[in-house]
Amino acid sequence: MDISRRTFIEGALAAGVAAAIGPSAIAQTATASKSEVFIGKGKAADVIPKLFEKLGGISRFVKKGSRVMIKPNMSFANPPEWGTGTSPDAVYTAAKLCLDAGAARVIICDNTLHDPAHCKEKTGIANAIKELKGAVIYTPKQDSMYITKTEPKAKQLTTVDVVREVYQVDFILSLPTAKSHSASGVSLNIKGLMGLIKDRGIFHRDYEMHTAIAEQLYYIKPHLCIVDASRALIDNGPAGPGKVVDLNTFVAGLDPVAVDSYTVTLAPWYGKTFEGKQVKYLKEAAALGFGNVESSMINVVNV
Repeated sequence: MDISRRTFIEGALAAGVAAAIGPSAIAQTATASKSEVFIGKGKAADVIPKLFEKLGGISRFVKKGSRVMIKPNMSFANPPEWGTGTSPDAVYTAAKLCLDAGAARVIICDNTLHDPAHCKEKTGIANAIKELKGAVIYTPKQDSMYITKTEPKAKQLTTVDVVREVYQVDFILSLPTAKSHSASGVSLNIKGLMGLIKDRGIFHRDYEMHTAIAEQLYYIKPHLCIVDASRALIDNGPAGPGKVVDLNTFVAGLDPVAVDSYTVTLAPWYGKTFEGKQVKYLKEAAALGFGNVESSMINVVNV
């Protein structure tokens, strides 16, 4: 708890940053424009289709014959009730929507920390999608499944090995769960991208972690972000077990910084309430120009 609270406090003490553009090609392009965040309450099967409708329809994102990547949290071999992974219902609903829209392949991808077979089973995700023809779970563990990328603008994460499929799909949907994290405070969209990196230990071992987390957006650019906040693990994350609260909420948008920033406000973390700008890596991501972290620059739309 002390580490996480310090993470928030460090972010709160950082200097204010200007609003900036989102990372994907379809995000808002004016640096002074607000980011829209869409909020829905209810079951995944009801809410996720409505979120896509509000965002312009599934056809805006998924074309016939396209390859889709869904990036959930499924790194721990725990049951859904623990709140450490994206709910099976959310993964199923998103995958089916993409397939129904004409996707040729839906790749549900996470470089799991626990044994991949156990994660697929215990999280309930394998069972949830087993009848979906064209949907597969991909847990990359071989070196050949990664490609080395470099970014001269990065200060910490200058070189990194990223899942090759990231650069071979047409649409990337980031679909994390809402949970606390002992090192970074919270784990949502941006933190969750570490599941597409070969060696996530480098973030703790070799770099200033918060900057490196933010700099992942140089390499991995989700086209759409939906946080599964149907329940939230509000302490003892990321692996649990801990206290789980039912929020029955899904948060979506094109700007991963704004989506994460708003989601932070939905629950108390470690017994305290915070704003997104108090999470250090979100502040860093905004400063790098990847999106809006200030609440005044986030327009909330209920669906």
